[in-house]
Amino acid sequence: MTRRIVHVMGCWLTVAVGLSAAAEPPDAAAAARRLAAARPGSGQAVLAADADRLAAIPAADIPAVLVALREATPAGANWVKSGLDRAVDRLGAAVSADALAGLACDRDAPPRARSLAFGWLEARDPVRARGLLAGMLEESALDLRRAAVAQLLADGAAGDEAVQKAAHRQALAAARDVDQVESIAAWLSEHGEPTQVVEVLGFVRRWRVSGEYDNAGGVGFAKVHPPEESVSPDTTGWQEVSSRDKHGQIDLNAALAAKKGVMAYALADVEMPRAGPAEVRIGSPCAVVVWVNGRRVMEHEIYHASEAIDQYVAAAEFRAGRNTVLVKCCQNEQTEPWAADWKFQVRITDPLGRPLASQREEP
Repeated sequence: MTRRIVHVMGCWLTVAVGLSAAAEPPDAAAAARRLAAARPGSGQAVLAADADRLAAIPAADIPAVLVALREATPAGANWVKSGLDRAVDRLGAAVSADALAGLACDRDAPPRARSLAFGWLEARDPVRARGLLAGMLEESALDLRRAAVAQLLADGAAGDEAVQKAAHRQALAAARDVDQVESIAAWLSEHGEPTQVVEVLGFVRRWRVSGEYDNAGGVGFAKVHPPEESVSPDTTGWQEVSSRDKHGQIDLNAALAAKKGVMAYALADVEMPRAGPAEVRIGSPCAVVVWVNGRRVMEHEIYHASEAIDQYVAAAEFRAGRNTVLVKCCQNEQTEPWAADWKFQVRITDPLGRPLASQREEP
């Protein structure tokens, strides 16, 4: 991969220079790896010094540094970017627009490296950067996909309503960020095409919910109850719950009772178009455990710290056709108003966030 990026980036230098010997500059590459591994709370002084090293590198060293972005943590990516932004700004014409465009379009390069290159190109030549976006609606680099969707909508805005509707339909199919999906769906709904966000984002809406189990003192999270012991648990006596929320939330306070120190199970049947891996994405302010076809795929014993769509993500293997998804959702005994919620939301997607699972229609 290093050689591939070096090849794409070969025109960074205004004078032809063989980059193979410079593909692994020890100081720059080592500094980039340290920065890429950074996590919140890492030693700021050491990281700042490494970022300063990146800011001072020659153009020939940039390809090897970009490789580090492939496995970077979110914090690490920001540190690498801070150094490279300064380097590219300092290098000026030594970093050619052709090289930036080539890297931005290179689907073998790390997505973060491509997004960086596009941003640098956009600052230097916005017209050329916008020209690249037309071919980026199916990007695996989600930052570039988002920009392409925004550009499609901006271009469509100059047309009549039919042109704008066509642009919004195409944008809705390509968008993966929740805020973009919501904005596009709202526009279509306002212009005579009712569009349900919950369907576009693919939330699992129909569940069977058990009765309450004890979670006083957090005992329920680790305790194994019968629903956990079967691929298809016996749900006799469980109630059917269908979400009407645009984000597919299952409100257990509403379904069962607003209690503290309790837990419950929820089971959903989902249909998958083919066998293979997919991502299970869950959001909840409560502690959760998730099983797919009886196999535990994730557990998070965290209460009321945060809540977001796709808060926790885990890969799981699915069968073609019917599969079961079981969620254990635990409520603790905090009494503050902000700790009252007992709920979760689930969707099943590919790695880019495209929904894969469906459910049979309700009778």
